[in-house]
Amino acid sequence: MAVTTYIPLIVVVVTLAVLALAPFSRTLERDTKRLAYTAFGGRTVPDNEQRERTLRAAGIGTPYRVYVTQTYLYTAVAAFSGAVLGVYLGGFLVELLDLNTLTAPSPVISDVASSLPDFLLAFNAKLFALLVGTSLLMGTIAATIVYAIRWTIPSVRATTRERQIDASLPRMVAFIYAQSRGGMAFPDVMRSLSNNRGVFGAGAEEMAVGVRNIDVFGQDLVSAVRDLSRRTPSQQFQKFLENLTSVLQSGRNLSAFLADEYERYREQAEEQQEEILELLATTAEVYVTTVVAGMLFLITILLVIGLTSGDTLVLVQLITYVVLPATNLLFIAYLSEITQPLRASRDESDIERDELNALNQRLPREAGEGEQPTAPDGGSPVGHASSGTPDGGAPADYGWAESPRSKANRDRLRAYKRVKRVRSALTSPVESLFNQPELILFVSVPIAVGFVLAQLPGALEGGTFDARAFDDALIQAALFVMSTFAVVYEVAQQRLQRLESAIPDMLERLASLNEAGVAVVSSFDRVRRSDLGELNAEVDRIWRDIKWGATVEQALNRFERRVQTPSVTRTVTLLTNSMRASNEIGPVLRIASEQARADQRLKRKRKQEMFTYIIVIYVSFLVFLVVIGAIDRVLIPNLPTQDALTGGSSAVQSAPSFLQINSEKVDQYRLTFFHAGLIQAMLSGLVGGQMGGGSIKDGMKHASIMLLITYLVFVFLPQPDVGGATAGMLVPLLPF
Repeated sequence: MAVTTYIPLIVVVVTLAVLALAPFSRTLERDTKRLAYTAFGGRTVPDNEQRERTLRAAGIGTPYRVYVTQTYLYTAVAAFSGAVLGVYLGGFLVELLDLNTLTAPSPVISDVASSLPDFLLAFNAKLFALLVGTSLLMGTIAATIVYAIRWTIPSVRATTRERQIDASLPRMVAFIYAQSRGGMAFPDVMRSLSNNRGVFGAGAEEMAVGVRNIDVFGQDLVSAVRDLSRRTPSQQFQKFLENLTSVLQSGRNLSAFLADEYERYREQAEEQQEEILELLATTAEVYVTTVVAGMLFLITILLVIGLTSGDTLVLVQLITYVVLPATNLLFIAYLSEITQPLRASRDESDIERDELNALNQRLPREAGEGEQPTAPDGGSPVGHASSGTPDGGAPADYGWAESPRSKANRDRLRAYKRVKRVRSALTSPVESLFNQPELILFVSVPIAVGFVLAQLPGALEGGTFDARAFDDALIQAALFVMSTFAVVYEVAQQRLQRLESAIPDMLERLASLNEAGVAVVSSFDRVRRSDLGELNAEVDRIWRDIKWGATVEQALNRFERRVQTPSVTRTVTLLTNSMRASNEIGPVLRIASEQARADQRLKRKRKQEMFTYIIVIYVSFLVFLVVIGAIDRVLIPNLPTQDALTGGSSAVQSAPSFLQINSEKVDQYRLTFFHAGLIQAMLSGLVGGQMGGGSIKDGMKHASIMLLITYLVFVFLPQPDVGGATAGMLVPLLPF
């Protein structure tokens, strides 16, 4: 077949690859937006208030008109790609179904063939109609799906942000109360909150929009808060902002209002977690029913159909290698989305951004840098912390860049952090390992890859590829990588949980001392002499930092970087910002202590609730494994094959004649079922970890246990003989 036949397919692949890579490249993304805006006339896009409001609530960071034109572009590309693929699909159907009648000339044409031109003889109306039909069908389906997905994403994101804002409201209100009680002006409170978006999440991002409206567009405080109440996706946050607007206008006591609001939202936090737990429970039931039991039922039915009426090996392999992993990954992505409000903490990018903001504030501004240009579409000014905020287009999308000094600071900070991380890992490897369990992968993954490569010649021995022997090497390497990471991660998590459990006691003691008139610095000196359990060493380090010349804020920030847990991060952020406003922080410490205890209580309740569903996942997995093992080791090997039937063996002369399987298919079915058990083991463990702990890292231990059970079952179960020889024997290598 000529190479030119695949030119349209190559064009489709290249176009889709460019659009897929656009989010990862600022240049491609900017060019894509400009192309869409130019091609589909962005200024003539009809207004839709509902969609525009949903887009802003989703926090996507793209203006409405740009998003609409991008949607048109993606829909057009999907229609074109589907149409091209539809032509190839039509040709494939002709070959697959052997539709020779479509390509054969009709009798009428044969009779008058001598009087027709050559191009009419080459034209086949039936084949053309089939290709056009499949092309139009695939193009329409692809365009409809892409268009629907593009307008579904904002509503899904808005719902997710609503849950995130609701989950962060109690600690965010506590932060606002602590700052305003110390005498800080409310616009400065909003600005301080927006600078800690990595700690307080989506609620702080909403506040950042109000800060931008005040600082850049000169809006007054009441109007900025009122606009926030109109655009936020959270009804609870909307009510809070509306009440706050009334308080600001009437001149009531703001601290008393915030204290009452904090108590109310803290009680609602338990209700919010109950909703998330109910959603997780429903998800667990759906997962067990569809992915575990449903896939097992489907595979078994296909096997029976294949044994009696035809070959279904391709369908079984498609379910095992495509459908089963895809559905599991879909559930993992969904669980990651709905459990995000339970994992409110700073990641590495948030810490780097906060450090960069502090560095930029300490450095003197360059001449002419005091005024920042404003995006013409109402987006954030260049270099502001609100860049890429929910309702404004990111400045980088239109070609604006950060200031040279800020870029130089960012480059220096990243270089310093890389050198510091490597130096810390080399000088104190054990401590670095438990602070960052991911570092173990830099050791375990090369060892595992080297082991697999060392076993590869054995799998290729004899000129044929031994899939089972290569599977053994891959399984053992995966077990080594996952189990070592799981051990290190669990040890580190246990230590951090003990640290978090001691935080409320430390805060209560600090609050008592501060309320008695003891300064903050002296309070740490007295608290370190008491028994705080796992926190004793950390409090000693805080006091040592203070003795050596560091401020309390610097010592607490270093403590937060060493521990890096959500509770400690929120507590340190609250204390450091409160100390900037006032030295009398006793009530703030009380609030922080109550909040820490509430977080721990909710976390314990969540673990207890989800433990039941983790057990259900284990039981359903064991049922899956037992059925797969019975099919692999009992049913398939004992089936009389066509080879035995044609050989006339006395043992199979009475076998039913409707069986449609040979010895080669037996081995392929058994290998597929073995892989199905392995895939289900790994992915079920990850799903269970996400349900119980809210992270894939928590699922590593479950995945390791399930994979080990599956491997041992298939290794130590007796191997039946198929056709007089032991087929598919596993060779236990176990090098570790």
